[in-house]
Amino acid sequence: MRKHNDYCIILAGGIGRRLWPCSRKDMPKQFIDFFGTGQTLLQQTYARLARFIPAERIIISTFEDYRETVVRQLPEVPEENILAEPVQLSTAPAVAWASIHIEQRDPEANVVVVPSDHHIVNEELFVRQIGDGLDFVECHDDFLAMGIKATVPNSAYGYIQTGSASDNEYRWRVKSFTEKPQPEYARVFVESGEFLWNTGIFLWNCRTMNRLLCQMAPTLLERIDSAHAARLTPSEKIHLIQTLYPASMHSTVDLVILNRREDVFVQECGFGWADVGCWPEIYKVSEQDADGNVRLNGSQVMFSGCRDNLIRLPQNVAAVIKNLEGYVVALDGNALLVCPNDDPSLVRRLVNEAQMKLGDEFV
Repeated sequence: MRKHNDYCIILAGGIGRRLWPCSRKDMPKQFIDFFGTGQTLLQQTYARLARFIPAERIIISTFEDYRETVVRQLPEVPEENILAEPVQLSTAPAVAWASIHIEQRDPEANVVVVPSDHHIVNEELFVRQIGDGLDFVECHDDFLAMGIKATVPNSAYGYIQTGSASDNEYRWRVKSFTEKPQPEYARVFVESGEFLWNTGIFLWNCRTMNRLLCQMAPTLLERIDSAHAARLTPSEKIHLIQTLYPASMHSTVDLVILNRREDVFVQECGFGWADVGCWPEIYKVSEQDADGNVRLNGSQVMFSGCRDNLIRLPQNVAAVIKNLEGYVVALDGNALLVCPNDDPSLVRRLVNEAQMKLGDEFV
């Protein structure tokens, strides 16, 4: 274990529409075992962080409807560490609430926030490089983003441009940030050699985040500070924050931090990373047969003349597929998806249309 003031926030409140129909509103992607490992994405994320941060300092940010699922999947985490949002917004308000919660416990805390839908190849290196980042933010009043060298023009990722170097050859000031650029811009970014992919992993010290929250939600902080002085119980504080939940902060933590520029650094990491929040990324990190086909979670499929497909079926279902190339076929419950697997945002568009035309019961 590391220092007594290291904390972690795991973001686990999203719906995950890009992985429909397996990811649904009542059982989103973070609670699903996509790879047949015996662990859901949330459980894998928790196990990775629990290697160097104890359970009592790991905070799970989720949606109220998912609280019981989190308790069931992570019985090691104290229930007071499960912060359930009263409404589903975006990651900025979720992170703000969790940061306030941590700051009330330890004003000098170092914090790392991680999404719950990452695939990490080298977990030993992950532990070391996150530890290096925590050491940096403890001594600097700056935010730190973790980035991966951009190697192909993938338009599903955000791109961080590196600026002036710091005292570390793998750490720079952030010069610019572009979220999910068009393919032609992504190609220019990669060719320049100046850009890192945004992993969505961020680190800071509570001193640094407190300055940002004072700008974003000053009234909220004043009320919470008054409650702290009044010696409210932890449950009373949580009720107060739920009542004052910063609904106006409808933005991602990525945009809030990376668009600041003046006090944000990015550190290049080499632990092997993928955001498995869409079917094309699931395909890339999955084991493929000789023809490039993927059978997720032991799906029973007979292929004939097929290449580069991703199939995920229930265990009691078999499929025979002929002359299909580059598609995703996913069946779950009352919905079947069959579409090309080359556009990370395609499924989100399709499920939005399906909700309008077919009804909420299929989403």
